[in-house]
Parts: sequence; C-alpha cells; structure tokens
Amino acid sequence: MISARNYAKFVLSFFVVGFSLFLVFSLFSGLKKKAFQGLGLDDAQEAEVRIQKLSFVQTETGLVSWSLDASEADLTEKGRKALLKNVSVTIPYGDQQQLFLKGDEGAVDTENKAFSLWKRTGLMTVELEKGYTLHTRGLQWHEAEREIVSQGEARITGTRIEIHGNSLRVSVDRQEMVVIGDVQALVH
Repeated sequence: MISARNYAKFVLSFFVVGFSLFLVFSLFSGLKKKAFQGLGLDDAQEAEVRIQKLSFVQTETGLVSWSLDASEADLTEKGRKALLKNVSVTIPYGDQQQLFLKGDEGAVDTENKAFSLWKRTGLMTVELEKGYTLHTRGLQWHEAEREIVSQGEARITGTRIEIHGNSLRVSVDRQEMVVIGDVQALVH
C-alpha cells in the first residue's frame, strides 16, 4: 500500500521531471536560428501565380516613393502580396538622391505599401551617404514614416567609426539613423 506521503513525493517528482523536460525542450528549440519572417508571408506554396521579372513602383501624390525589381515573384491574395527572389529596391529622397537596397529574397505587400528584404546567408550591405555602410540580416520598409528598420542586429561602418546595435532605424527623408539596444561604438 502506498502511503499518502510517498504518493505526494511521486506526484511532485513527476511534475519536477516533466517541467525540467519542458524547460530543456524550450531552451533547445529557442536556440535554433529563426528565419527572417518578412511581412508574414509564410509559404510560397500558397502562391496563386508565379511570374518572372517583377517590377513595381509605389507612388504617393504622384511622386515615386520607392521602386522594386525582382527576378521572380510568387503572388498571393489576388496579387496584393508576393514572395520575391533577387530583389533590388530604389528609394528616392532629398534633392535627387537615391538609396539602393538589395537582397536575395524579399516580400512586398502592395496593400500596406510595405516591403522587406533579407539575405539567405551572410549580411546585407547598404551604402549610405558620406561613406557609411550598413550591415544587417534584413530590412523592413515602413511607408507611413518613410523609415527602414533592420531585422535584428545591425552594424554601421565608416572611415573612422564602427557602431553595433540590436536594431537600427533609418529615417530616409530626415537622413537620420538611430541604433537601438546594446549599442557599442568604436572610433579608430
């Protein structure tokens, strides 16, 4: 016959072992490198149409806000969203200046006027004004603010400076960069 005390020890041990296994599973599943999520387009298999050589121009009050070219696109939701391959984006700003972005893959949501770009391996590099270069895994465009936000860690290098942070926000029109979280700056 099992005593109440032994039964309580058994139940408590069962929960402790179960909770420990849960924690170990959670830890190891969280360590896997997550793929860039982009705009929430989960799977190219949901594509309604696949096309070669997509060009898209987003305008606002008759002016070009940004333009996008891709070698291949999987269109979903009646053409409002697309998964892209070999993507380049041009964003005009200021007095006839342009910012060029390039990624191995990307996504565009024409309804929200948003896009994201990322590299499959390594880091994207974006040449900025005055000799600065941005290095990051991926970028998202926020149309309302006309801002680019890095996906994850970002690094800015220049002739005499190197800045690291958890994320980066670039205001295209104001020509401002804000490095966010655990910021380190090295001056050479």
